Amino acid sequence: MIGLTLAIALGLPTSCIGCDFAGRDLHGANLAGVSYVGVDFARTDLRGASFRSANLSGVDFNDADLRGADFRDAKLAGVNLRGAHIRGANFTGAKLAGADLRGVPSDASDADLRALLGRCAGCDIAGAQIDGRDLSGISIPGSDMRDARAHGARFEGANLEGVDFANADLRNADFRNAKLCFHNDERIGCASLRNADVRGADLRGALICRDGSGSGSCTPVNATTLRQYSESPLDGATLP
Repeated sequence: MIGLTLAIALGLPTSCIGCDFAGRDLHGANLAGVSYVGVDFARTDLRGASFRSANLSGVDFNDADLRGADFRDAKLAGVNLRGAHIRGANFTGAKLAGADLRGVPSDASDADLRALLGRCAGCDIAGAQIDGRDLSGISIPGSDMRDARAHGARFEGANLEGVDFANADLRNADFRNAKLCFHNDERIGCASLRNADVRGADLRGALICRDGSGSGSCTPVNATTLRQYSESPLDGATLP
């Protein structure tokens, strides 16, 4: 009730289009279940705030302090989390689509990142600094990971269908049993490894899935298919 009382006292609406809360101190605010479109929370202090089950579309959290915030079961479409501080934030069950996450990983623990990227379709994670991070089991189909530094990162069992890893440093990365490719009646597609450094990367057990999104039946993909559709000769990688 403390959080709800604070929200009421601060005059925070339950539904809003284009509201401007940039730079305010809203730590501990209860915004569970709100429906916000294009709301500006840039540089806002939202430590410990609750956005549980909220519907957030086009919301700007640029450089916001979200440490300890609750985003469980929230829907975040096209949100800007660039530079946001998310350590300790709870994204369990959250659905992200088209989110800008550039600059987020450097501030987050491995557990924070796995929750944030648990269901993140078409997200922008370009240039991520994730050397040695454990991202096992994440699901980021169609996301942008160009120029990522992921030396020794773990992607075991992850859904990486259609992810763009162009020019990424993937040396010694672990892709075992990851969903890297998809196929349907018309085409085959794989994560793009164009010009990526994959020396020492482990691709054993990588999967190709029917109908994409990792939801269909999956079978092991062979090295020939991986080379052809990942746009890479995969030199130096451990192949299926």
